[in-house]
Amino acid sequence: MKRFIFILIPAAVAFVALTAAAIQTSEACDAKELKAQAKKALDPFTYDSGKVTKIMYRPKTQLKEIEVPVFIGEKYRMVFNTEGLSRNVVISIYNKDKESKDRKPIYTTKQAPAAQRIHVFEPQQAKFKFYVDYEIPAADSASPECLIFMLGYK
Repeated sequence: MKRFIFILIPAAVAFVALTAAAIQTSEACDAKELKAQAKKALDPFTYDSGKVTKIMYRPKTQLKEIEVPVFIGEKYRMVFNTEGLSRNVVISIYNKDKESKDRKPIYTTKQAPAAQRIHVFEPQQAKFKFYVDYEIPAADSASPECLIFMLGYK
């Protein structure tokens, strides 16, 4: 019986801690509302796909890259909602991945005003893929934040 109690108590403590962390994370990032805002900016394009990226700040700068496959000949609109971020994450779009030597920047939010939280980009011509880089600044933060990406076509 004592053995059972010694196992049960740490398990109960771990469960409560994980539940509290999940509740705190869901409060920090209301993905449903952020997606709704991004979808409004997508109009009149038809929603194709989207991605919620959880951003966890670390003591040193990070770079996250996502690959966006598209069809040649279609018109696209990319929408980024940074409303759920407390820091300025720079969004850059490239024609090739970060390992390529001859990649070229197509779009960046580096010069955008800090107050701008919805970023919209319409590529002039669609290749096979676009590569979206998130430059995450160094900072200390206990709870993750989120960045919303949506892709639409015409």
